[in-house]
Order: sequence, then C-alpha cells, then structure tokens
Amino acid sequence: MMELSTAGVASAVHEAISTNVVARGVGSGTWLFGGPVANDAAAAVVRPRGGVIEYTPGDLVISVHAGTTLEELSAVCAASDQMLAIAPYGSPRSTIGAVVATASAAPLSYEDFTIRDLVLGLTAVTGTGDIVRVGGKVVKNVAGFDLVRLNTGAFGTLGVITEVSIRLHAKPIMDHVVTGTLDDAPNAWVLRLIANRAPLPMLVRMAPGEPTQLFARCTGNEARASALRGIVQSYGARSAFTLGPSDTSSASESASPVSLLRHVPEQALVLRARTKPSHGASLIDAARFAFPEAALLFHPARGSIRITTLATENADTRVAAFVASAAPSMPFSIVVEQGASPLPQANALDFSVKQAFDPHGILNRRRPGAV
Repeated sequence: MMELSTAGVASAVHEAISTNVVARGVGSGTWLFGGPVANDAAAAVVRPRGGVIEYTPGDLVISVHAGTTLEELSAVCAASDQMLAIAPYGSPRSTIGAVVATASAAPLSYEDFTIRDLVLGLTAVTGTGDIVRVGGKVVKNVAGFDLVRLNTGAFGTLGVITEVSIRLHAKPIMDHVVTGTLDDAPNAWVLRLIANRAPLPMLVRMAPGEPTQLFARCTGNEARASALRGIVQSYGARSAFTLGPSDTSSASESASPVSLLRHVPEQALVLRARTKPSHGASLIDAARFAFPEAALLFHPARGSIRITTLATENADTRVAAFVASAAPSMPFSIVVEQGASPLPQANALDFSVKQAFDPHGILNRRRPGAV
C-alpha cells in the first residue's frame, strides 16, 4: 500500500466521495480490529506517509508525518537526549498518527502524561476532502474551539490525520522502574496508593495465581529518584527493588518491564473501566468477579483498570454482565478496546459534529453497537 502525502490523502478522500466508498485511515495496521471502527473489507485504505518534517531540539518540539512509527520517533529524539513521554500499549511499529487518532493509553508514562497532553497541532483531511491545519508548534496556542483535542481519540471518524506536532521532554538523569509485591487486599492498599501526591506513575498488576505486583516509575536526579523509591516502599511494597535503568519512552526496549506491560495479545478481550479513585477497590472486586481469569492493571491516580483476558467466548454477554453489576454501585465508565462490540455512547452532539466534518459519511464507520 502506497504511503500518501497530505495532498495524496485529500485526493484519495475526493475519489472515495465520488465512488461512495468508505475511506479508512490506517497506520501500520497493527490494531485493525480494536476500538469502535468497523474493519470494512470494501473500504479504501488510506495510509499517510512517515518521516520527520521539522525538529527543533531547543524547543522540545517535533513535527512528523502521521505514518512515522514510535520506534522511528524514539530513535530520532534519542540522538538529542530527548523522548516522547509515552509508550502506548501495543506494538513499537504503531504510528504516531494512529496513537493520536485512538488516544491510546500508555503504562507508566513519564509524569503520567497522556497523548492529549502532548499533541500541540495536527493536519487532517476531513470527509469533504478539505485539508485543515489546527493547533501549532508551540506549547501555548490561541484558545478557541479545540480541534486538536476533538481529533485526538476520534478514531479517524472526523478526518484522516496526516501530520502531527508533538511536545517532547528531556531524558531524565535517572529513569528506573521499581517493583514489589503488595500482600494485603485491595481495600487496604488502594487508599494508600491514591493518597500519593508525588509525580510518581504507578500501576498494580493482578493476575490469577500470582502475587499482586506494584510497578512505579522513578525519574529525576539521584536524590529525587531515591526519594521516590522510598515512597514506593512506604506503601507496603515488599522487597521493592530497582530493575535498572529503563527508558520507558523507547518502544524498542524489548526487555524492559514496561514492554511486558505494554504487550496486548491480538485475540484478547481488552476493556478499560474507570471510576473515582476512592472506589478503586470496588471496581477491582467487580472486575475479578466478572473476569476471574483476566489480568488486571489498576492505575491508582486515575481510578482506572485495564482488563485483559484470552477467554473471549460470549464476550458481548460478559461485558454487559460486568456493566450491569458494577454500574449501580459506583460512578462508572467503560470502553471496549478490543474483542467485543463497542458500547453505545454517541449522542446528538456526536452526530452533529460527525455530520459537519464528514457529511458524506465516507470516513471510518463505527462498528455495530457503537451508535
């Protein structure tokens, strides 16, 4: 499949309009069956090109074509001792355009950043074939209707992203992942962890037959990293130890603990659920009851839990049962990332925005169930 420039993507969209064919924006094709977008076999695949457009290390900003992979981006930035703060779940071959389009989550991101915190500007081709350039190449932009955030996480339903400007960060002097086990029940350690006020990204992994394991990313100079390691131990992590330097922004770091956390089996059912952090223990209990065989990743600061299971039979029924059991007892939201029909979440505003940017309905179409 030929990689296209922005003008080439616009031409492809115009052709799709004239032939009434769905145009599906695709990066490296590593996650075609995830999220709310239909994998329409008849769709015309549109693949934006990769490569660096402009990089000014002194400004900590890089502009790239959307087809640039995380691996390529990491290598370019590393030459200037800089990094992308996140390494999302999935493959190192994932493209930055796809990461922005899907608003992919990332385990133990630097300072707990999300991709929405890092995108400064982008170029996209709308469903009318128009090229729109929004945002900019500086951290502070003029306020207004934020089309950058609107396209971030829209799964290409409003436009095919072709260029992205990203905020970078200097690599810290020390960048360690510390881990240890938590021996008591979630209702004991959840409150201890959410009381944390330090910039300390943490995840708790729970899997059947394995001890509950705490992961924490400690960065900064030696004194700061040491102090953060002490915080991890104070939360009850038994035998906490440093695994060694681990650049968790590097998508090619295959041996790092974060790479192990990032792995997502292609045939797995993957859900993300979120509640108030104080309700975290109840959410964990509900997930364990509904998916006893699943591996769970709990984010204490956000009250979110990631559920991954290879037991995908009757996936839609199991997801519905989980929602029914958890929703009445706590404020609760859930997203199906992979392996089951998306839950209906659209409303009249969503439809009107879609109509404005894609009046012909030729961009990524939602799967059945994603109203």
